[in-house]
Amino acid sequence: MFISIIIESCPQRILLPNDRAVEPQAQAAYAAFGLNAAQIEIVARATPKRQYYLQSARGNRLFELGLGPVALALCGASDPATQARIDAILAAHGGADFAAHFLRAAGLDWAAALLADFPRTTTTVQPTPPEGELP
Repeated sequence: MFISIIIESCPQRILLPNDRAVEPQAQAAYAAFGLNAAQIEIVARATPKRQYYLQSARGNRLFELGLGPVALALCGASDPATQARIDAILAAHGGADFAAHFLRAAGLDWAAALLADFPRTTTTVQPTPPEGELP
């Protein structure tokens, strides 16, 4: 019942690559989403962090999200090694210039250098005065 609620409320689904999709228990879950054996095989053989399987009323398709090295480094920062690198950067530098430190640690020095060309803006949030008082 719960899966049918999810399926009904999500007319378009993007399935991530899963090399274990062909295992019996996983196959049952994918079948509940309406995938046949060939489609489950596509999900199982798709390239992680690059290819995705789209299910929609207009059809199903494997597509590649063409991320460059910078976007992939930022959007794909979910593995344990990258999380440890993030923790180390925050411990060493705090949040100051985090993006530049992160990109350098990922071997993307050229991208980190480009950040220096962007103007820095800061936003100061003023506390809201108590009701009836003027700022």
